[in-house]
Amino acid sequence: MSTRTEPDRMSALARARLEQRDFLLRSLDDLEAEFDAGDLDDIDYRNLKADYTRRAADLIRRIERQESAAGPTAGTSWRRALAWTAMVLVVAGFAGFLLAQFSGNRRPGGSVTGDIRASARGLLFEARQTLGTGDLPGAVEVYDQVLELQPSNVEALAYKGWLERLQGDPEAAKLLLDDAVAIDPQYPDAHVFSAAVAMDLGDPQAAAAHLKLFDTLDAPPFVSQLVDSMGLRGAITAALGGEAATTPDAAVAARRKAALDKVGPILMVDNPPAFAGTGISVTEVVDASEALASDGQLIDAVKLIDQVIADLPDDVEALAARGWLIARTRNPELLKAGIVYLNRALELQPDYPNALVYRAFSLEFVGDTEGARADLKAFDALDQKPADLVELIDRFGLRQSIG
Repeated sequence: MSTRTEPDRMSALARARLEQRDFLLRSLDDLEAEFDAGDLDDIDYRNLKADYTRRAADLIRRIERQESAAGPTAGTSWRRALAWTAMVLVVAGFAGFLLAQFSGNRRPGGSVTGDIRASARGLLFEARQTLGTGDLPGAVEVYDQVLELQPSNVEALAYKGWLERLQGDPEAAKLLLDDAVAIDPQYPDAHVFSAAVAMDLGDPQAAAAHLKLFDTLDAPPFVSQLVDSMGLRGAITAALGGEAATTPDAAVAARRKAALDKVGPILMVDNPPAFAGTGISVTEVVDASEALASDGQLIDAVKLIDQVIADLPDDVEALAARGWLIARTRNPELLKAGIVYLNRALELQPDYPNALVYRAFSLEFVGDTEGARADLKAFDALDQKPADLVELIDRFGLRQSIG
C-alpha cells in the first residue's frame, strides 16, 4: 500500500513538469543549432519550433497553476479573468505582444554557445510571463538581460522596442527596432512595429517603406490583422496626401480611438465607477477595447469589457466582444473560453450577427467546420448583415477555409 501523501505526489508531478519544460527548452535550442547548421529545411524548422513552443508554454501554464494552487486562492471572477489574459500574453498571439509565436521566423545568433542560447530562451519565456502580469517595465528589464547575453536577439530588440513605444518613448523604440530590422530584415513583427513608431514620429514615408517590405514577407494572418486593426494603411496614405483618409480601415481606427479618448478617462482609472452610471454605451466600450487590443494592450482591453459585464452580465454585445478578444488568439484554452462567451451570447440572442460570425471563425480554429458552416449559414440568412462582418469573412477567407 502506497504511503505517499498528496503533497508528495504533487511535488513529484511538479519536478516532472519542470524536467520536461527544461527538456523542451533545450530542444528548442538544439533546433536552432540544427537549422543554423543547415540540417533542417525552413518548413520543418518552423513546424517543429511551433510544436516545441506550444508544448513548453503549456507546461509553463501548468506549473504556474500548480504553484498558484499551493498558495492563496483568488476568489473573484476578475482575478480569473486576469489569469486568462495572462496566458494570452505568455503563449499566444493577437496584437503587439503576441505575434512572436505566430511568426516562427529564424532568430539570428547561431554562433553563440548552447548554454547562452538556453539562458536567453528561458529569459524570453520569463519576459512573456512578466508581460502577463501587465508589468511593462519589468518585461523590459528581462529583455535587457536577453540582450546582455545576445545583443543581436531580434525578438528581444523588437519587443523591447514595442514596449518602449507603449510606455511613451517612440524615439527609444525606433533605435531598438532599427537594430532588429537591420539584423533580420525578414522578421515581419519588427516592420509592423517600426511602421507604427514611424507614424508616431511623424514620418509616414518611413512607415510606408516598412509596410512595403512587410507585404513581401510570408507573415502569419494575425500579424496582418494587427496592421488592419491599427488602421495603419489608411493612416499612412492619408498622411502622405492620398485619398485613403476615409477608407474603412482608417475610419474604424479613428472611431475606436475616439471611443478610447472618451472611455479611458472615466473607466480606465483607479476605482472606476459602475458602468451603468457612466452614460457610456456598450458599443463605445467595445470600440475602446479594440483600440487597446490593436495597440498591444490586451489585458486592459479585456478589463474594460469586464467592467460592462460586471454590471450587465447578459449584454450580448459585451459577451461576444469579450469572447472574440480571447478566441482569436487561437490559444487552445483561451479559444475554448472565448467560445463559451460566444455560446452565451447566442443563447441570449440566437440571431446576433457578431456572435454568429465570431463563433464561426472560432469553431473553424478548433477544426469544427460543420459548426462553423452552420453559424455562417445562419448569418447569411439574416435580413441585415453588417458590412464590417461581411468584410471580415471575405478578408480572412472564412468561406474558403470551411468549404
